[in-house]
Amino acid sequence: MATITPFRGIIYNTEKAGKISDLVCPPYDIISPAGQQALYRKSPNNVIRLEYGLASPGDTEEDNRYTRAAAVLEDWTRSAIVKQEQVPAFYIYEMEYKVKEATRKLRGLICLVKLEDYDSGIIKPHETTLSGPKTDRLNLLRACKTSFSQIFSLFSDPQEKVAAVLARTNGKPEMEVKSSDGVTHRIWSRSDEKDIEVIVREMADKPIFIADGHHRYDTALNYRNEQRKAAGSFTGNEGFNYTAMFLARLEDPGLTVLPAHRAMFNLTDFHPQRFEDGLNQYFNIERIDFFDKRSENKDLHTVLDTMAHRADHAHIFGMRVKGEHSYYLLTLRNEADMDALLPAKSPAYRKLDVSILHHLIIDKLLGIRMETHKLGLNIEYIKDAAEADKRIHDNAAEIVFFMNPTKVREVKEVATAGERMPQKATYFFPKLLTGLVMHKLG
Repeated sequence: MATITPFRGIIYNTEKAGKISDLVCPPYDIISPAGQQALYRKSPNNVIRLEYGLASPGDTEEDNRYTRAAAVLEDWTRSAIVKQEQVPAFYIYEMEYKVKEATRKLRGLICLVKLEDYDSGIIKPHETTLSGPKTDRLNLLRACKTSFSQIFSLFSDPQEKVAAVLARTNGKPEMEVKSSDGVTHRIWSRSDEKDIEVIVREMADKPIFIADGHHRYDTALNYRNEQRKAAGSFTGNEGFNYTAMFLARLEDPGLTVLPAHRAMFNLTDFHPQRFEDGLNQYFNIERIDFFDKRSENKDLHTVLDTMAHRADHAHIFGMRVKGEHSYYLLTLRNEADMDALLPAKSPAYRKLDVSILHHLIIDKLLGIRMETHKLGLNIEYIKDAAEADKRIHDNAAEIVFFMNPTKVREVKEVATAGERMPQKATYFFPKLLTGLVMHKLG
């Protein structure tokens, strides 16, 4: 089903550009304004100037951060700061990291994947996207005709045929860098024709599931459609018909999904007792009171540990409400309530913790309509539980919901059903670094 191919990657020439650790950056959508400035200061050759350049108050249609990125790329190419590899290859990409003191490794490959419309069933999304980021990414792609990062995607390899090829890659990596979050990233190029043939053949009958990078895939589709229209005719082999992806195995034990907790703010007409009465209709409620800071910290860990322990056999959330010296555990009493609430949705969608939270609690009980969730007017998504809890201390939220992570199999089931999860249902970790391997479309 999926068509993949090796490519001649564009990489940094470290003899001229400097240390690779000074040149790469995190994904653009998790870089803060302060982080953007810091990356600019780190090196004049940092990829931030291409991927997420600084805007200026004097920007015009002819001179803006997209046109400046294109000019920088042209200058770096001319001066050999970056160079294109001579031989098409797959790039084996390994990330080594820690989760709760346990060391894990995730290994996959960077390759080109032929763009397919979603209704083909070959490429399967699982989350909804916003128009703002897609416009930004499309403007950058139009200007540079180059992708500086990859879309994080998944495929199934239960017989480990692709895994066997990936495992044969060893020795000193061609690139190695430790990112600020403690993750070690390694890259090897693989141009052996037999290995490439094995991977291409194994992928030919498999769908691909987008894990992280839905905006970038939508952007690649939009750019492809623009280029096809401008060209008038096409063979399907043109550069704009492909996009760069990192493909990891669904079965890889190194694959990690972290939770994204929810802080609710700007809640109009919110009455805690009325809200608790509504929760009592659908959830078993356990209350944990605390009396001092030490007890508070301990009880938060108790809530998170209890949620994790029950995750495989219950739909459970942690909760804290502004003004109360308590944490709550909320356990859905009956899945039939979700069946009645969302009869048109698939069973896989109805059983998601994020679906229960967004549809039953946030929409039905708090009265915040589903169509407004993605606008960020009432919801902040926070990876760290302690940071989410701090929103209550800072009076920045009325309610915080603590989440278990979405399971990888749930991503596959919902995507296979042709549905998309509520906003920020998954946080795949680690994040791919930008600038290790780049792809010129033309």
